[in-house]
Amino acid sequence: MKGRPAATSSTLPLRLPTCFLALDKVIRELSYQARGDLAPMQAFFGGLAAQEALKSVSGKFHPIKQWLYFDSLESLPTSVKRSEELCKPTGSRYDGQIAVFGKEFQEKIGALKVFLVGAGAIGCEMLKNWAMTGVATGSKGQIIVTDMDQIERSNLNRQFLFRPADVGQLKSDCASKAVQSMNPDMKGKITSLKDRVGQDTEHIFNEDFWEGLDVVTNALDNVDARTYVDRRCVFFRKPLLDSGTLGTKANCQVVLPSLTESYSSSQDPPEQSFPMCTLRSFPQPH
Repeated sequence: MKGRPAATSSTLPLRLPTCFLALDKVIRELSYQARGDLAPMQAFFGGLAAQEALKSVSGKFHPIKQWLYFDSLESLPTSVKRSEELCKPTGSRYDGQIAVFGKEFQEKIGALKVFLVGAGAIGCEMLKNWAMTGVATGSKGQIIVTDMDQIERSNLNRQFLFRPADVGQLKSDCASKAVQSMNPDMKGKITSLKDRVGQDTEHIFNEDFWEGLDVVTNALDNVDARTYVDRRCVFFRKPLLDSGTLGTKANCQVVLPSLTESYSSSQDPPEQSFPMCTLRSFPQPH
């Protein structure tokens, strides 16, 4: 009885493990974006490096002692097929970003009408990133930022758009001027207000105002105001980017109409209380 002939390398189908296929995709995308230059990703790595340096200098926490891998492949557009023609340099300050996302993406974010509620620590970071990426720099673009607070000296250690000479002035005014000096394309594109967003200002932020927006961003420090803005975004079906910080902890939530849950759909668990005598930090190494 004759047996089946032995399979040779020429007859075996080439089947790569799933991990190798995923690695091939990552390497391929990396080669496509190698000439890219994204300000928000630079901000992420810069903040991470600064925090690790503070850990090491202070001795209060242990720095990261292993490799850190980070990618954001899910940020790449899928609705538009990128090509060499769409991603070629245009001679603008946004060429590094165009190399990654394409020219059509840059034109879309340049035409956005964005509402920023709050110009504190997160608000400064948002405005800086928008200035570096060219948000609302097109002919139809506009940024509206509102904050009723004035700059205090204690704000200067983390709200980096402000300087000692700005103490006593409105945060929204100073932040707007600072980012316009960073990117001259934003001149005339930012409107600064000093009104809080709530039921008592619905004559200012009325239906026509909300209907005309493309994106809303929360940079608030209290839950009640964040909840109100969230309810307005749900009612008018506007995308919302909500974020908050507490010390070294932070959260970020993207709310898309009919796709994700809203900010008010869930609540944070109550904070665990500790006796004052309990040690809440890592001890310093000896």
